[in-house]
Amino acid sequence: MNSVKDINKSWLSTDEAAKYLGKTQNAIWKLVSKGYLIKRKWGRRLFFKKSELDNLIENSLI
Repeated sequence: MNSVKDINKSWLSTDEAAKYLGKTQNAIWKLVSKGYLIKRKWGRRLFFKKSELDNLIENSLI
């Protein structure tokens, strides 16, 4: 049976997003502050939509 974590892999934590892009967590925060990336907050954790990370790669914004 799939766990919730497996099902929701379209959303990545800050650490996962950094690893996915091959960047540091600080670089992720810079992308957020420049408006290139939108963060979402659930509880005390932040998440990033994987498709938006893919758009950054495709549009050479990183």
